[in-house]
Amino acid sequence: MTNTLRLTAATAVAAALLTLAGCGSDTGKTANTAMVGNMAKGVFARLKPGKTAKVTAPVGQEDLARAALASNTGPLLLATIETQGATTVLGMIGENGSKRTYATPSQQNVVLQDGVLIATRGLGRDLMSADPGATPQLLATRTPGKSHRIQRYLDGEGIERPLRLSCTLTRGTTQSYSFAGVNWTGMQMVEVCSASGLSIGNSYLVAENGQIILSRQWIGPGLGYVALQTLRP
Repeated sequence: MTNTLRLTAATAVAAALLTLAGCGSDTGKTANTAMVGNMAKGVFARLKPGKTAKVTAPVGQEDLARAALASNTGPLLLATIETQGATTVLGMIGENGSKRTYATPSQQNVVLQDGVLIATRGLGRDLMSADPGATPQLLATRTPGKSHRIQRYLDGEGIERPLRLSCTLTRGTTQSYSFAGVNWTGMQMVEVCSASGLSIGNSYLVAENGQIILSRQWIGPGLGYVALQTLRP
């Protein structure tokens, strides 16, 4: 990362946090690897305030997103899991209040509460459930503040163990970029959480209406981070 971009403190943290590798997919590795990673790095590290970025992803990656949008009418996400090596599209299969469940064709699931990750299934070493505290409300209003999270994981004996995190959210700059024929604009929000020597960071791009349009969120110690790009809200 370069200092010549004159990033705010929050933006600089986001840039450091968003060093993405490959992506995870139930269909195996494809030419679409690193799409969301490249996009996120561009949005959180390379853009200047008020500018529109050209996403540096191969054409085939945008083709994947366009094909998904053309063949599905409901809400869609593009997901990148750093530790698993490919990109996949997830469609919404359920909605309950502020919670949405998205799934791949083979039923690997992520559950979001107002865009904040609260559970996964079928990925291995899943996040069983989470109480995100005040984080969704702070993000929806793009307000700096503090939050306390509880994230639950199974131990080696299959017993669910809670991980309690203390978090601080800070606000960065407004950023714009284009992908698959759609222009997106949002404000950067960075969440840094700690517990018992562990420190993790989540980064979000939040639209004016409070929708999280692009994020990088920590699943857990086994899976690391997932980057999520909204294709259709």
